[in-house]
Formats: sequence, C-alpha cells, structure tokens
Amino acid sequence: MKPLKEKLLIQDATIHKVQYDTEWFFNLDDIAFYLKEDLSEVEWIYLPMMIEGEQEIVKCCTFEDILRGRKEL
Repeated sequence: MKPLKEKLLIQDATIHKVQYDTEWFFNLDDIAFYLKEDLSEVEWIYLPMMIEGEQEIVKCCTFEDILRGRKEL
C-alpha cells in the first residue's frame, strides 16, 4: 500500500481538489488512479469542481475518508 500524506495530495497538480471552509475534498477517481487501488469502500459525496476549465459534478472524498476506506492487501 502506498503511504499517504495529505500535504502531498494537496500539492499534487494531477489530483483535482476543492476546499470548503478548512476541509479539502479530492476527486475520488484521481485518488484511485494515483494510488492504483480499489477505493470502492471509500465514502464520497458529489461536489462541483473545476476540471479543465469547466465545472463538473464529481465524486469527492476527504483525506480521512480515504484512509478509512482503503482496503488492506
């Protein structure tokens, strides 16, 4: 399992993210691609996010949601 640090995810330009108040929400598909893992157990919500200059509604999750939902190998 690839170790995760929230600070690195926030800095990574390949992962789409949006901040509401003080909480960061990450695009679930981007995180799954980044980790190359099945994240089907991660809790998510739909949020609007700017992707390639257009606003899209995508599945988003918090860093804590990712940690809670990752499957152990």
